[in-house]
Amino acid sequence: MASNILVTAISRGAWAVSVALMLLTIPIVIDVAVDRGFADRVWLPLLCIVGLLVLLGVSGWQPSTRTRLLYVLGGAALAIVYEVALLSADASLNDDASFVLNRPAMILAFAGVSTLRPLVGAAWSLAGYLLSFAVSAVASAVTGLAFVPGWGPTIAFVVYAGCYLALIAVRANQDKQVPDLARLEEDTRRLAIENQFEQRAAAIVHDTVLSDLTAIMNANGPLDERARARFRADVATLSDSAWLRESAEPPVVAPLDAVLRNALETLVSDFQWRGLSVDVTGDSHEVIRVSPEAASSLVLAVRACLDNVLDHAQTGSAELVISTTPRAVTIMVIDHGVGFDPLAVAGDRLGLRASVTARIRSHGGSVRVWSTPGSGTSVLISVPAAEFEQPSGAPHVS
Repeated sequence: MASNILVTAISRGAWAVSVALMLLTIPIVIDVAVDRGFADRVWLPLLCIVGLLVLLGVSGWQPSTRTRLLYVLGGAALAIVYEVALLSADASLNDDASFVLNRPAMILAFAGVSTLRPLVGAAWSLAGYLLSFAVSAVASAVTGLAFVPGWGPTIAFVVYAGCYLALIAVRANQDKQVPDLARLEEDTRRLAIENQFEQRAAAIVHDTVLSDLTAIMNANGPLDERARARFRADVATLSDSAWLRESAEPPVVAPLDAVLRNALETLVSDFQWRGLSVDVTGDSHEVIRVSPEAASSLVLAVRACLDNVLDHAQTGSAELVISTTPRAVTIMVIDHGVGFDPLAVAGDRLGLRASVTARIRSHGGSVRVWSTPGSGTSVLISVPAAEFEQPSGAPHVS
């Protein structure tokens, strides 16, 4: 949730800064044109600014990879026309007014508008920054003037991409704080074994050593043969390590349960830092009994479903509902995004078909999908419990 809020704030803030820069550029261009005597030729640069504002509006209203690409490429073309028009009107602008020339190129560094992933935002910013240099180079080549890119794009890139890179560093550090549930359970088991050993050792000492010492202290004379036999039996008990081995045997638990829950916890943390808030509900105390192979496929299938939510659902939240029965383990992935028509999915789209359905069916499980355009999507993934799992290729229950 924190990552979602911060990334959204950075991207929307950069969008607002871009709009403000373009609006403030209008009076600056008019003032420079009037002051330098080419007011009759200022209409073309102003049209370019209006075009950039339109592209900004589209990318902010309908944020997607397509609109961001349209903004970057269309903005670069308009920035070239803008610079060529101003330099053609007054070549001296290249020497003492680069702050006017590179305004459109500068906002190209803010290309990651409305992205929810810090790494993606940094990549878009880098692409826009490099493109801003290409804009200035093309404009210089067309006008035959020296290449003077100015510091504006560099400052914008350092500030904007720096924020995203800082978030990436925070995320990397945060991943280290995710508790390793498997290790915690192993530590708990070890402490339980140690406690059991101490209790058994205390009982053995009480039943043998202390009892024998008491018998010796209370004896009135030489020990009879029956007492000697008892002491020999107690010494044999202490010498035998059977009671120690019995204590060292771990209690009957399902260690894979902790491994699977740990993998799901890490998966949820990963998607939260990518901008998707994931709530986990359902059975939290029931032991999840699945084979290691089925557990791995279950985690990969859930990851594929959450990837689809992040890429296509246009929502910032999802829910995992975990349910267990003696015969099966079920995880439902729910989102309230835009939804889709399952019957309209093209045959060559293998994401849900290969990454989820085929993988789960290989363990005798089943996958069901409910979705309606505008009403979100629910994916029910079920695998048999370990003792009921079918071999790969066996008929599955749908």
